[in-house]
Amino acid sequence: MSTEGGDEKVGYGKPPKKSRFKPGQSGNPKGRPKKSGTVALEILDELKRRITVHENGQERILTKREALAKTIVSGALKKDVRLIQVLMSLVPDQFRIPESSQSVAAAPVSAEEAEILERFVARRLENLTSNQNPSDPPMTEANGSEVTDKGANND
Repeated sequence: MSTEGGDEKVGYGKPPKKSRFKPGQSGNPKGRPKKSGTVALEILDELKRRITVHENGQERILTKREALAKTIVSGALKKDVRLIQVLMSLVPDQFRIPESSQSVAAAPVSAEEAEILERFVARRLENLTSNQNPSDPPMTEANGSEVTDKGANND
């Protein structure tokens, strides 16, 4: 098959000259459709949209994100336990005890305090090795001697 020019071939991959794309013209002018976003991106887009809220008898225009934050905080203030937990999980740093108000456990210990602590630990270890419950104080008689009831089980 020949055209008017005679030396131009037409066939697979070589369309006729009149049906070819003009220079600067695309075969797909609209282009490939954009990839749809993830659910998380769609949720973020939805949270950016504005809504009208009635607050204290007045209309206010807020983003859905702002309205949701107001709802969570006001519900937590009304003692809704689930919303308190949600609030604490969203902003955990706001509910931590500041380091300045915590007890100071790293204070230096004097030699006298260290000796007292060593004697205390030694007594507790002695009580543990004698099979006595360390949370129970030792039983004493009227004369001050210690009483043990290891074998007595009066059930």
